[in-house]
Amino acid sequence: MINNKFDDDLDDLINDINSVMDNPQSKPISQQNYQPQTQTQPNQSQQQKRKCLSPQIGNQQQYRICTNLRCLKCDLQVQCHINQKWNKDADYLIFRNYFNNMSILSKYLTQDNQYNAYNCQCTSANALESIAAPQNWVCSGHAI
Repeated sequence: MINNKFDDDLDDLINDINSVMDNPQSKPISQQNYQPQTQTQPNQSQQQKRKCLSPQIGNQQQYRICTNLRCLKCDLQVQCHINQKWNKDADYLIFRNYFNNMSILSKYLTQDNQYNAYNCQCTSANALESIAAPQNWVCSGHAI
């Protein structure tokens, strides 16, 4: 009796597959009006993000610079200081010790409308024009 029920279910499944194969859809699935179910407000972690393949840094007049960089060495978000550049006294220990202390970091920044200054806890850069970001900086992604 169990075998008979199983055979009937299997026959029904094969008939369903054959009926679909005999009557193909008029449009491919990609051309049909398909609307995926969406939540009312997706979480930030659920949003789709597009990442820059080769992130660029530069001054604010350039539109192809990445604005969401993250450092792979220190695992911190890269900070951008617009219209400023690092003076030559800013070194690794300054960034390492005072990464979150803008009152101390601002002493090492000078106003310059042509530059943007970038830093994380282990690396810094001044950008006059669009250049490749240091290798340890990667794009964290941009919301689509």
